[in-house]
Formats: sequence, C-alpha cells, structure tokens
Amino acid sequence: MSRRLLKSSVFLTASALFAGLAQGPAFAATPSVWVQSASDHVFSSSVRPSAPVTGIALYAARNEVQAAQIAVRSTSNATGVSVVAGDLTGPGGASIPAADITVSSEYNHPNVNKPGAQTQNPPDGSSNYYDALVENTPSALAANYTQPYYYSVAVPTGQAPGVYSGTATVQSSLGNVSVPVSVTVYDVTVPPTNRSTFRMNNWFTSAGWDYAGTEQAIPLQYGVKMYDANWWKVIGNIAADHAKHRNNVIWADFQALLIPNSSQDANGNYTFGWDTYDRFIQTFIDAGALQYIYQTPLIGGTYGSPQLHELQNVNGVLGHVRAPANTAAATAYLDTVFAALKAHLDSKCLDTTPTCAPGRRWSDVLYMSAVDEPTNADTAQMAAANWLYDRYHAHFPGGMTNEAQYNIAPSDHQRLSTLTPVGNDTDFDAHYAYYQSQRLAGKDLWLYDADHPIDDHLNRFISYPLAESRLIPLMESSVGAVGYLHWGWNYWVDPLDWNDYSKGFVTLDTFNYSNQVTASASSGNYMLVRPDKATYGIYDSVRSEAQLYGLQDYELLHQLSAVKPVTARALLNTLVTNTTTYDTSGADIDQRHKQILDALVAPGGDASFPFADDFSSGNDANWRHLNGSWSVTADPAYVQSSTGTASWDVVSAVAGRAYRDVAAAVDLQITGVNTADGGNSNWAGLTVHSLNPTDTDSGYLVAVRNNGGLFVYRSGTQLASTTVPGYTAGQPVHLRVVTRGSTIQVYANGTAPLLTVTDGSFPVGSIGLATGGASAKFSNVRINPMVNPVEAAAVTVSSSYEADGWSAGAAVDGAKGSGPASMGWSSALGTTPARTEWITADLGTAKPLSRIDLFPRSDGANTGMGFPVDFTVQVSADNTNWTTVASVTGSPRPGAGAQSFPFATTDVRFVKVTGTKLSTDQLGHYYMQFAEIQAAGGDLALGRPVSASSSVDDYGAGWVRPALTDGSVASNLGYSMGWSSRASTATGAEWATVDLGGATPVSRVDLTARTDGANTGLGFPVDFTVQVSPDNVNWTTVVTRTGYPRPTTAVQSFTFPAVTARYVKVSGTKLSADQFGTSYLQLGEMSVSS
Repeated sequence: MSRRLLKSSVFLTASALFAGLAQGPAFAATPSVWVQSASDHVFSSSVRPSAPVTGIALYAARNEVQAAQIAVRSTSNATGVSVVAGDLTGPGGASIPAADITVSSEYNHPNVNKPGAQTQNPPDGSSNYYDALVENTPSALAANYTQPYYYSVAVPTGQAPGVYSGTATVQSSLGNVSVPVSVTVYDVTVPPTNRSTFRMNNWFTSAGWDYAGTEQAIPLQYGVKMYDANWWKVIGNIAADHAKHRNNVIWADFQALLIPNSSQDANGNYTFGWDTYDRFIQTFIDAGALQYIYQTPLIGGTYGSPQLHELQNVNGVLGHVRAPANTAAATAYLDTVFAALKAHLDSKCLDTTPTCAPGRRWSDVLYMSAVDEPTNADTAQMAAANWLYDRYHAHFPGGMTNEAQYNIAPSDHQRLSTLTPVGNDTDFDAHYAYYQSQRLAGKDLWLYDADHPIDDHLNRFISYPLAESRLIPLMESSVGAVGYLHWGWNYWVDPLDWNDYSKGFVTLDTFNYSNQVTASASSGNYMLVRPDKATYGIYDSVRSEAQLYGLQDYELLHQLSAVKPVTARALLNTLVTNTTTYDTSGADIDQRHKQILDALVAPGGDASFPFADDFSSGNDANWRHLNGSWSVTADPAYVQSSTGTASWDVVSAVAGRAYRDVAAAVDLQITGVNTADGGNSNWAGLTVHSLNPTDTDSGYLVAVRNNGGLFVYRSGTQLASTTVPGYTAGQPVHLRVVTRGSTIQVYANGTAPLLTVTDGSFPVGSIGLATGGASAKFSNVRINPMVNPVEAAAVTVSSSYEADGWSAGAAVDGAKGSGPASMGWSSALGTTPARTEWITADLGTAKPLSRIDLFPRSDGANTGMGFPVDFTVQVSADNTNWTTVASVTGSPRPGAGAQSFPFATTDVRFVKVTGTKLSTDQLGHYYMQFAEIQAAGGDLALGRPVSASSSVDDYGAGWVRPALTDGSVASNLGYSMGWSSRASTATGAEWATVDLGGATPVSRVDLTARTDGANTGLGFPVDFTVQVSPDNVNWTTVVTRTGYPRPTTAVQSFTFPAVTARYVKVSGTKLSADQFGTSYLQLGEMSVSS
C-alpha cells in the first residue's frame, strides 16, 4: 500500500482519540470549534469537518507531554479570542493543575517555501502555514478564518495513574465554547532527557563551528553580545528547551569556548582557561538536557585543501584561524589541545556524586567530528579526517566519533563509531545492506536531514505533513538506528553568499519570511524554533512538539520491545512499511501511541500472529509491497510478474504482523527470469525477520534460484548455500523456514533441513514473499509462530521407514495431510501387531499444553491405516518423568482429521506416543503411522477458523472473520480491526463461532472490544451469551450477560467451570452502535483457554 493510500484511514481514525465537545448556547454567531490531532496541520483556510472531532482525549505516560489542537472559526468577526485551561481532576483527589497545561496560539507564517513533492497544500492553495507557538493573548479573529490553539499537557513524573477530566474554554466576544478534556495517565514512565535511549542532535547556534552565522544568529536576533548576561540568558533558555524536547546531544565547540579565557605566549605555548566552556556545558547539565557532548567539525576548507580550525594569536589576541590540516605543525597542535581536553574532561563529572561513576565523566560522553558532509572523491579531505581521528584516539582511546555524511564515504568509516548518512535514495537506501552490516558489526547508526531529502523520504519541512516530524524517530527505530541529526535548530541568519561569509548576513524575519536570501530559509530547514526576543527565550513550533512526541514514542516503543518485541515491531510496522512508505496521519500515530501504552500495561505475554493465505479471497489486502507487479490470480495464487532488475527489493510482506520463533512455508514456482541480467541464477523465496516489511537487506532472505541453488542471505552476506536435490528450472518448490532462537533451518521439497544457520542478528521482524530478477507464483502461505509448538521439533523414534515420502521429520512438518512429498512418519515394517513403537518430539522449551492431536495418514483409500490400535500419549517436562494423558485400547481405524486427546493444562517439553498394538497398511504389513503430530495450549482459539451469522468481510478495512482470532488486540484500520457482523438492529441476533480444532478443556473466554481510540468498545454486545459445544450442534450456555457496559481496551474475561468442548460461540441478542449509529456485533479479538 502506498504512503498516499495509507492516508485513507484518516477519516475513520481522526476521531479516534477525542471525545464529546460541548458547545455553548446555540447562538448563530458563536464560533465554530473543533479538535484536531497535534500531529496534523490546521490551516487558516480549514473548515469545520462534516464529522468533526469533538473534544480532547489524551493518553500519556508519566514524564510525557501530549497535546491536541483546538481550531476556532467564525462566520463573523470576533475579538478577545483566547483559550483558558482549567485544572484536571483525577482519581482519589489527584489533579493535573492548570500550571502543567500550556495553551499557545499558533502563528500563521506567509511566504513559506515548499520544497519537494510531499508538500501538503492548504485548502486555499496559499503558502501560509501555522508553525510557531506564541502567546495565548486575547486577539481578533477575522470572519471565515481558522485560528488553531495548541493545548499541551505535561504529565509530572510522580502523577498517579488514572483518568483526569476537566475543560478548556474558548472565550470570545461572540460567546464561550466549553471543550471537555480527559487525560488518561498510564503506569508507565518516560525516562528523563539525560537518560534517554535515543540520541537527538539538533545543531544550534552559539559559538564556533563556522565562526560566522553560528556566532551571529543570537546577537543579531536578540540584540546581545557574545558572553554578556543576556547572551547567557538565551543559552539558559535554549538549555531548558533542549531538556523539554529531549535534545540530549549538545552541540559545543570547545575551541571557540576556550577563546575568552585562554592565551598563547610568544613561544607558542598555550594557557587554556576552561571557565566559559565549563559554564556552557554545566548550563545544559543543570537543565537536565545533556547526555552527550558533540564537538563541532574541526576540519573545513575547500575541495582538495582541508584546513584545521585552530586557536592562534591574531594581532596579539587569541582567536580562530584556519591552517592546513594533516601537517606536522597541525599534528603538534592537535596533540596539544587534545591532551588538554582529555585531562580537563576526565576531571569533570555529569553527576555531583563524590566519586564519578564509570561512563559519567565528560570525556566518556564526547563525540568528536572531523568533517561535515565529506565526499569520498576528495582524497585529501578523507586523509585529513582519518588523521584527525587517529590523533583523537591517541588521547581518547575508544572515544566516540561521528559525522554527517551526505554521500557515502567509507574511506573514514573504520574510524567512526557512528555512521550518520542522509536518509535518501542515493545514500542510505542505495547502500542499505552496507549500513546494516556495519550496524551489526558494532557501529551505531544515525540518520540525518537538512535541505534534503526532498523526495519521498521523511523530513521536517514546514509544508510537509506535520506527522513526518513525529515519524522520524520511529523511522529510525524501524531501521535499527539510535540517533538523529539536523543542522538547523536556530540558524536565524541567512548569508548573502554561502561561499563567502565575509559578505555578511541577513537577520532573518523568522515569522513573515520577508527578507530571506536563500529559498530554503523559509522552508523550515534553517530553524525548528524562533526567537522570543522580549524574554530572551524560545518560541517552539508545532514541528518541535511533533518531534518531541516522536522521541517519546521511541522511548516507549523501546520499553515495549524489551518485554514484548513482537507486539512492538508489529505496531511499528503498521506505521512504517519502508523508508518511503509510511502513514502520514497524525491521528493514526496518536492511536499507535495509545496502543503502545496499552500494551505496556496489559498483563500477559507477547503477541503471536498465526497467518495463512491461500489467496482464495481474490485480493491481497493482507500484504504490502513497494516494487514489482503483484496480483492475485484465479488459480488461486499470488503472482509477481516482473523480471525487472531495476530494484532487487521486490517484496510483498504480510501486513502489520511480526514474528520471532516461527515456521513459515510457501509453495512457489519461478515462471520467468531476466535472461539479460542473472538468468537462472535469479531467485524467489521468503524474507524472514525483516526490520521493515519490504526489506531484503535487513533480516534474512531465504530463496531458491532457478538453477536449483538455495541460499540464506543477510545484509550483503551469503550465510549459507546448497542445491535443491533434483531441481529443474521452473519446478514448483515447497519452501519452509523455521527459526528458533538464533537457529534458522531451511527446507525445500523435503522434511529434512537442507540448510542450518546460526545467526541472531535479526531476532524479530516481518515475513514476506520476494523475487530477484524473476517472476514467480506463490500459493498456500502458512505462518506458524509456534502456536503449534510441535512443528519442526526434534524427533526421536523407535524405528523409521525413510522412503516414499515417509520420514520422522514429516510427522512434525506442519502438513496435516499425506502427500507424495510428505506422507508422515512410519515405523519400520513388522509382521505382527503386538510390538512396541514410539515417537518423541522435543519442543525445545516447556510450553503450557492441554491437547495433543494425532493426524492419521490421509492418502485416499489408505486413510487411517497404520494408526495404532492400542497406544498411550504421554507428556514430560524433562524426558524422564512422564505423565500419561491418554491411554487407548481397541481404537478403530479413523478417518482423516485430528484425533484429539485433551488433558488438564500442563507444562510440556516432550510429547511421546507409544503404540503397543499396531494396525496394517494397505499391503497387510504392520506399522505405526501418523501424518502429523500437533499440540495446542494457551490461547486455544488463536489462528482457528471462525464462522458467523453474517460478516462484513471488508478486507481493505480489516474487518474479516479471521481477524477475530489472529492474535491482534490492537484495532488498526487497514490491518486488523477484528470481526464485525453486517449492519443489524439493536435487537438483532448475531453470533460468531470458533472451531478450536479438537475437544479441549475450556474454562475461560476472553473478549477484546475494538480498540481504535474513541471508537473503543463500540459494537460490543449489550446482552449476550457464551456457549460451548462438542459438535457444533448441541450447545451449553456457560456465560450470560445483560446490560453489559461499553468496555475499555482491557480484556473482558469470563470464567466458568471447566468443560470439554471443541466449539465456542458468542451470541449477541442486544447490540450496540458503531460511531455512525448503526448496530453491529463487533469484536476485536476472542481467545479461549483452559
């Protein structure tokens, strides 16, 4: 699905996080008021939506800021317009006082430059965009003009969890409008800025770097002089703003800050005074902002002539000069200043403790940078950078190094601890495998933006969808990056000539953009914030706030990844498909933020997403792709018909799901190859554990070449290869990949692994279908995230017939039926029935199980032959102490399908079936034979088939029967919403039934309502029953509820005395309405357990 198509979800989710808006008296002139996500643009030409969002409902962790926009518009002129926030009251008398709530007016900037193709134009087509957040003073509002106000709540670290409610009041000469507000505080805490996981580096102006605009921006804007009292007041306010906005990497030029307190004598000896530098750094430490120090690049100059920034006497005064780099004199200089820097930083600590803890000295958190945007073709520059890093590491062994790279420059990567490419097609995307391999080798990965990219990649330009500023940290997470750099936090001047700063600078009109020299100065590239000259402070912007929310999202997602990595990756993948395909709806991102919080506090383990697609639905709504030509055919099959090699990332991935330990299988057939590029060495296969769904260069590519080659590839490296036995070009292949921990096993047309790889680089990620220079047909996709833990288990047997499709491994290959390639397992031939044969499966770790399923052979007239007459089923946690859960004598020859053996839930690692009286095959020989052995436990409904009274089966929206048991409790439009009946009446009878696959003891049914923001709980039945049945005919009611209240996101659990059943039905007899007032029976997820 393209990034633009993803916007289709906005209409249904725009109201997802807001609740009812209360208008004042119904006077015709009363202003029209509505609420919008803080991560979506409001324009002066925006009009009230036909289905307006109706109030503020925010969801926040402690130590987190969340916000919404209140839009005000009137058909007549109004005066005295402002928004007043009241206290919010919560549980047990707790409150969020109005002092923790900030309401700002948004400034409408004219003349905004619109770079690139992603511009979101205002409805009137103008160049006017709201960005700066200014004082909320009563002001005039012109008729038919929309003014947004930014309502922001900062939740203190110690805030009690719960729901806090109150109002915000829009005041004007035309009457007041009251806006209800609720803030739900979760029992989750975002770490302080200076203890973040993410590293945020917005370069800001102060001292040094270019020794031009960097030093002039603050004095010219505020009318101050460097290092006077008011200059320090500005720096203090910048530090406070950095702390608030999680900008924890502080841009500081130690040489420039040495100048006021240092000297050089006539013999060239330096006396370094650190007072100004220390005051500067300490200002950011005291504000709670500083976690890392980033030294500005020390090498400048022109192509082929690198120059080192140095301190030397100029006319008897110490100052900045440029001198040739990589010379003996420059080496002596660096050794002098680096030795002094190391000695001083070693003596300083980030903390006030008597003893500085390891890693907390200033020297431990310093990044050194040689060059800004180097070019690999400038060999002199590359040599100078490496020279500088060598001198640095001579004094700072293991010291961190970093530089923004506009073009890939591997010549100095060996000496960089962090790689920071620009996030565009020609650098990062074009070398994605390389950057992933470097990350896996131990380097940190950051991304950076400036006046580029301006293609389909994220950037924080004013005219771009506001959600992009928020998505950037999540995009970083999606590719394994841990930091972000942007050069222009407050470059509030514009050089008359970028190649000659001596010509001077224009003091930018940062609000009306009336005097810029460079077009990008008014695009948002130069600045994220603006000067509040009256207070020597900072005006934030809707973009700086959106970036803050993205940084908070990253921290929360990081916490979730530590405990529920599959859930975290799946939620992330519903926002980011790849570096150019992502969701630009702020309302959608708000919803994911809430779902991350919900998942963090929800009891229980990680998510599991069983999946199967035989493409009989006729659509590929469950899939996402960027490249290739994909279509569903009538066979049915999923076909990629292009053999083009312009891109090798031709992947269609399962949408909105992620996997850890998993068995993934597909039937594939290469139908054509690009004969001019690769020929029969081209391939088709599976991607497993990809970071982004459509990646082939993260995760693992497991594929078959049309010459029979079989390989496993990871980020530019082939990890293993072999040949598929007997393969001929264009032959169908049943490809299966099993991952358990760091072990990857690959099967092709057989039940024994052809490849086994040990690699833990990518433990969690997406699964997709992939081709490279080939067209291919795919069918029968099946993904088992070890819901059936017996699949691919280690098997031991008493004896085994290993021919004609029979093998020990075939009993655990996931195939329930018998076919030529996989009949199942058969013991060795016997001539009498009375003998003992057994098969044991080792699941690897203990799992809670409550049922074992034995599948007879099912090859036509031979179905059921070889099934034992007398046998036991036993389970064990240690392969020594066994519990018999079934003892059968005189078993008749079964038909096809599972023979189920239920028992009380037990932790099981080993499953053993022992036959003591055997039956014959079609030739009269005695064997013990099974097509498959499977086990069930935990959520017995997971991945099981669903039948229903009716079903909307809207695959595009995600309302389908399989979504009731797909493992997703997070309702996300376009991915998985759950199951919905068709439109009904309030008293309509609707039901859904889950087939558990076999009779099992059940004593609990969990129902999750739809969980899409403000729509949470809609469609949940008011009056309903839960019934169980052994045969889908005779039903026993185990739960009856009437007048059931609308649920929250919490699981609704219903327990009852244990009963053995195969079918579980939920029947609604009084229904509730959805957000549009139509009655449905809607359930987000249903689980059943013993």
